[in-house]
Amino acid sequence: MHPFVRLIVQLAGAAIRLPCGRGNEIQVASRQCRISWPVLNSRHFAVEHYVIALGGAQVMQFSSRRYKSVWALVSLMVLPVSYGQNAAESDDNVAAYDGPQSSADLTVRRQASFDPHESIGISADLSPYDDYSADDPAGEFDIERAARFIDGVAVKWGAKHGCVTCHTNGYYLIAPADIFRDRAAALAVRDFAEGWVDSWQETGLPRTEIVVAPAAFLTINNMQMDGELRPATIKALDEAWSLQGAEGNWPTWLKCNWPPFEQDDHYGVTLMTIAMGMAPASYTNIEPARSGITGLLNYLRNNKPEEVHHRAMMLWADQYFEDVVSDADREAWITELLALQKESGGWASGDLGSWRQRAPESGGIDHLTDAFVAREYPPVMIDPNGDGYGTGFVTYVLIEAGVPTSHPQIQMAIAWLKSNQHADGKWFTNSLRNEGDTSNFLTHTGTTFALKALAAANQN
Repeated sequence: MHPFVRLIVQLAGAAIRLPCGRGNEIQVASRQCRISWPVLNSRHFAVEHYVIALGGAQVMQFSSRRYKSVWALVSLMVLPVSYGQNAAESDDNVAAYDGPQSSADLTVRRQASFDPHESIGISADLSPYDDYSADDPAGEFDIERAARFIDGVAVKWGAKHGCVTCHTNGYYLIAPADIFRDRAAALAVRDFAEGWVDSWQETGLPRTEIVVAPAAFLTINNMQMDGELRPATIKALDEAWSLQGAEGNWPTWLKCNWPPFEQDDHYGVTLMTIAMGMAPASYTNIEPARSGITGLLNYLRNNKPEEVHHRAMMLWADQYFEDVVSDADREAWITELLALQKESGGWASGDLGSWRQRAPESGGIDHLTDAFVAREYPPVMIDPNGDGYGTGFVTYVLIEAGVPTSHPQIQMAIAWLKSNQHADGKWFTNSLRNEGDTSNFLTHTGTTFALKALAAANQN
């Protein structure tokens, strides 16, 4: 345990000694407080990450590595201490994927019993991620440089953090097969994801969204790369169906005001619908997939898409299932997306939802004054030039929805992508909750979708 945490808990009171056996999950009730140190334990060492917050504001976070043997000192403290989503994009947050827990619990959790550094299969850079900025040096258009960029960040995420996350190695799994099928990094990231899924049998399931989303990503990956589902993918899908709610959604999906992936239930449903549209009939026609798919389609019929991003995801899903989108809605939603294009030819991610950088944890904002909302819960940033995720995602969806690549606005989008790549290969995107400690990891997803859009337009 880090000496600073040890000092705090020793001063505060009672100490509890906890052996670090495999798969431990220890919860201790505490009054108004929690210190959280998620533990990622490999065969060789443990990585402990600490986040300390006071009054809801993060005041310190730090990590330490040491050889296996954990002594946990736990105190019944009166200070409000919590581990929360403010740290979710912090580079050193080893267990960010574990999400916010109850403020009345202390949790020590190991998410994986395998060694992520060994399982990645190739040498991984474990240094901090760069601080991405729109002001980073511009570069010439280069598909290979873009591929190397997301190869690197995807491999690093698995080795450094030991999980599959939407914004980095998750969407990397569905990068265009024509570019990535034979790349060593693509095979290594898939092998890592499969090893992580296999580890659930020993460690227990992680949070809902990091069961469901990786299952969907692996499905799309397998069908793009091989044309059939692999055993680990079927295992992940079966676990995902076991968590599905009666209405067809996953009601325990993390909703922490971090759009577009951790904002509401709609995203997970449409992502899995797309995956099941690509899955073979030999899987979708039998249980539990058959009932699960019925639930997905019922949810989409009964829950109208509220955000532009919802409607775009449904346009993507519509090519696989009849009646997901009516003819009238399809025409209206395509028109809506085209109307959001900037004069530059790009799209801005912030235009795809009525999202705010922060929001109350409960109660909504309708009862608050406009001045208070504008000051405390500002809208997400909207790049007037467009950004990587907005442009890549919307262009890809429009092409998938049947807009021809010869359409003038698709041609403008392709020109934007070719002229807005950075020197390191990425297409930059601000985080949609762009607080001071965010790392703009939506840039990773944006770069993947830029490549998907270019491939769909035969520009690869």
